[in-house]
Amino acid sequence: MTWVEDRIYAAGGEHIPQTWGEFADQTGITAVVHLQPGMPAAFRGPVPEAYLWLGMADETEAQNSDRWLAGRFVAECLRAGRKVLLHSSLGRHRTRWVYVAWAIVEGRPARAALRQAASRPWLTPYPTAPDVWEAFAREVRRGHRGAG
Repeated sequence: MTWVEDRIYAAGGEHIPQTWGEFADQTGITAVVHLQPGMPAAFRGPVPEAYLWLGMADETEAQNSDRWLAGRFVAECLRAGRKVLLHSSLGRHRTRWVYVAWAIVEGRPARAALRQAASRPWLTPYPTAPDVWEAFAREVRRGHRGAG
């Protein structure tokens, strides 16, 4: 697990879901955005207070409605005082699009969010489509809420 931003952490693999109860007790993390195609991993122990599963392998599968959903989920968890874990069973670097979505929903310019997602603790380079993020940022600025 690595710290990404105040109260936002990222991790990947199967260890955390298998040891969730102990992990949550040690870290104080109570909210999870979990990415895994097919079906979610079983988080063993007490259920997280807030949990969002997205059945996708990576960012290329995300639509703007997914970006809205993930970004708002993280924002609402942070406003509620929760620590949030961005988790992908396929590797933590696959969660960075959730971070970018949150940053844009919170009002950061797309370029700034992408710059942050291309630096530590994320793996570089960040293979993404900046034009997709610019379009999403325009949608956010217009106040559209996305589908779903």
